[in-house]
Amino acid sequence: MKSELELCLKHLKALVACDTSNPPKQIQASGLLDYLNSLSYLSPSMTDLGDGSFNILLKKGDPQYLFNVHLDTVPAGDGWQTDPWTLAIKNDQALGLGACDIKGAAACLLTLIEQGLENYAVLFSTDEEAGQSRCIKEFLNTQPNYAGVIVSEPTNNLGVTCHRGIYTGTQAFSGISGHSSDHRAMQDNAIHKLTHWCHAALESAMLFDDEMIGPLKGLAFNLGLIEGGVKPNIIADSASVKFGFRPLPGQSVETILEAINTQSIDKESCFTPGFVAPSLPANGDLKTLELMVQTLGLDLSEPVNFWTEASLFSQAGLPAIVFGPGDIGHAHQPNEHVDLSQLSQALNIYRGIVQ
Repeated sequence: MKSELELCLKHLKALVACDTSNPPKQIQASGLLDYLNSLSYLSPSMTDLGDGSFNILLKKGDPQYLFNVHLDTVPAGDGWQTDPWTLAIKNDQALGLGACDIKGAAACLLTLIEQGLENYAVLFSTDEEAGQSRCIKEFLNTQPNYAGVIVSEPTNNLGVTCHRGIYTGTQAFSGISGHSSDHRAMQDNAIHKLTHWCHAALESAMLFDDEMIGPLKGLAFNLGLIEGGVKPNIIADSASVKFGFRPLPGQSVETILEAINTQSIDKESCFTPGFVAPSLPANGDLKTLELMVQTLGLDLSEPVNFWTEASLFSQAGLPAIVFGPGDIGHAHQPNEHVDLSQLSQALNIYRGIVQ
């Protein structure tokens, strides 16, 4: 008879073999849905939301907690020493695309269900890496009712109760085109206007450096993509910068936007918001989530920088924490892996939560 860890690795091998890279998010062609449907002990309820977004709900009995695991991954990228879609076991680690983020958690839950778990609710989603979270937003529209939600991400099997939010946007500038030999280029060039704005925005972001929660300090602000202009001898008539910031719980997004002057009085500049999501906890009530971690018998993690969809559940009024095997430092990079010892530990912890 196979050991529990061997069963877990069997599921992880099958899940890793499904190329659920996002983009391009070809979930239906990946074999993922076929694999889940092939498991005789499952009765998955699958909801096709379009464009590769699927919600797959596994439910039995009257569970108190909902587990959420996203099954999409980032693209493989270069630098892999093994086939990203073939699970490899080396040095007591399981290597494969998504093994750490976060198919290892899904394999643990499937293992427990295969062994006869009678009372559970598991939501697999497939668009977390896209930065749109359509799956979770649509699921929340069904008004789920649970005492709490455990969102799986690599946390070294610690209970995370606090992380930054996320806000992205585009600041666009317009200028007056012409030959660069004209001195008016100093004022009329859209790239020059963008450069001045970027410098001022970076200085404004540093004004929040004195605000902190645990190890999280200040405002995480980033200029991500700059576009504009044609060639050196033409005054640029348009330019734009895509930027993002990660506010701490309790920091006002409106105050931050005002500080970096997105709503410039300059009519030749305009701002378009992008992806917006709250911090965790969305209401700032850390004590409730810390009590949930204590009730579940988990070890408490310090606040983390990375964003998770737990904040969307929190915003909807459901107590939500983040928990899962793996280290976030091993995710989103070649040779992604999860320690076998962490998978074994997660199996016991997941079982304890359900029971």
